[in-house]
Amino acid sequence: MKPQFTYDISGNPIGVFLPIEDWNNLKSKYQDLENDDLPQWQKDILDRRMELLTLHPEQVTTFDDFMKEMEETVK
Repeated sequence: MKPQFTYDISGNPIGVFLPIEDWNNLKSKYQDLENDDLPQWQKDILDRRMELLTLHPEQVTTFDDFMKEMEETVK
């Protein structure tokens, strides 16, 4: 798979482009991939997580920090 990333003016990744062949392979492997409707139970979980994020922003960890912690745990 050869994804191409797009970045904003600050260099933050904002999107991914996949060649159509890769996209079609993913769709055949994951049948519900094009279904963009989340079930209500998943929406409820996301709403709760967003609420917790708003109430306790000091508990948020960046992805990079999380990965560093995981790497240290494995060592």
